[in-house]
Amino acid sequence: MSQPIPDRRDLLLGAAAALAVAAAPMPEVYAQARSDRALLFRNATLVTMEAEDGGVRAGDLMVREGRIAAIGERLEAGDAEVVEAQGNILIPGLINSHIHLGQAIIRGLSADHTLGQYFQVVVGRYSPKLSAQDLAASDYAGALEQLEAGVTTIFDWSREVLTPAHADAAIDAMRRSGIRAFLGYAIPGAAQGGEAVKADIRRVLAGPLASREGRVRLALGIRGPDSSSPEDTLSDFTLARELDLLHQFHIGAWLYAARRPRAVAQLTADKLLSAKSILVHANDLDEDEYRIVSDAGAKVVVTPEVEMLMGHGQPATGRVLRNGGRPGLGVDVVTGIGGDMFTQMRSALSAQRLADNLAAQQKKEPLKAVTLTTRQVLAAATIDGARLLGIESETGSLRAGKRADIVMLKGRGLANTPIHDPVAAVVMQGHVGLVDTVLVDGEPIKRDGRFIGRDIAKAASDLQRQASDLMKR
Repeated sequence: MSQPIPDRRDLLLGAAAALAVAAAPMPEVYAQARSDRALLFRNATLVTMEAEDGGVRAGDLMVREGRIAAIGERLEAGDAEVVEAQGNILIPGLINSHIHLGQAIIRGLSADHTLGQYFQVVVGRYSPKLSAQDLAASDYAGALEQLEAGVTTIFDWSREVLTPAHADAAIDAMRRSGIRAFLGYAIPGAAQGGEAVKADIRRVLAGPLASREGRVRLALGIRGPDSSSPEDTLSDFTLARELDLLHQFHIGAWLYAARRPRAVAQLTADKLLSAKSILVHANDLDEDEYRIVSDAGAKVVVTPEVEMLMGHGQPATGRVLRNGGRPGLGVDVVTGIGGDMFTQMRSALSAQRLADNLAAQQKKEPLKAVTLTTRQVLAAATIDGARLLGIESETGSLRAGKRADIVMLKGRGLANTPIHDPVAAVVMQGHVGLVDTVLVDGEPIKRDGRFIGRDIAKAASDLQRQASDLMKR
């Protein structure tokens, strides 16, 4: 099914008023507990994602001044706080490469929706009615949900950024949460105020998100060939190239009413795909188009649970891999599913193995080996997600010199003892309750299973209040 874009004309006509709203006080900014003190994780199991086997080793990891300063055995503590981590697993912070964060405020409304019903109810009815304050509460609580589950980086494809005030509210919420984020500012059609949106994108890039290296960065959510005319598709890609911004677009679900056959091949022929292009879903492309994507340097992000529940088609994980790509993973919409990446890793694995086993059954030939491993899906949620977002030199693996985006998972519980294979333990037994410590840029967001400097009860209360108000509207 095609993706209708909310009508923004009335909202954008009030842009001056919206900017006044943006300048008004937002809900209380929760204090962030920053510390320049070094941390030494002692005797941990390290899943570094720096080698084909996952880079598993035992040892110490030192964090200093926001970066991983050293990895080794019996590191000197010096002035560092020592965290006794024996029995626990350190992994790179998880990367959620595609989520609609603003939809946390309508969590659960699509649990029994088809894709068409989701567009009718969520995209058509609720998303256009979010106020800037609604979006602030949704993005803040949604980002904290991600951090709680060990996600340190997100790409937020935000069709709920309706005005300059909404954009500023989203940026503020992400910054307050502490998460590393790409704000994918969605571009609507001309009839919905697309030109005004493009003007605001330039404002954000020149001002609030001028830094290309900040923790929160600007990106684009463009329409793509399955959701817009050839002329609009060209316009969106041209803007992304002009501004040199990462851009994502939904494509390749057989249910999209406006879907164009061989659209990916045409994008390549028109020289529109680049290393900053990210295809979302891509379930039903021709086999050679996955190779075309890979050869162009573009990437694919798979959101397996939503794709299976809403009928997009078989998740493309295996097809991307066998054609030279390195897919990322995303949650997509919490209107229908939970927000954690552990579930997405298992969903991707289950979907691919089911497909492979059904094919083997059809041939009456038992499968000789799995085609998708736990190591590959953990890579999709870490280092390959970082590659997809162009930040693999900063994060996605545990290596000296990289930013200290680190998660420590508790070991020695009933569900994960004994740990014979740490990678398998993370993927197959991992869950939110095991997330003990979360660092972003070395900043402790969560320690001993609890948030630092963030009032979770207030965030939930703010979201509930705004959600109740939204329902009345």
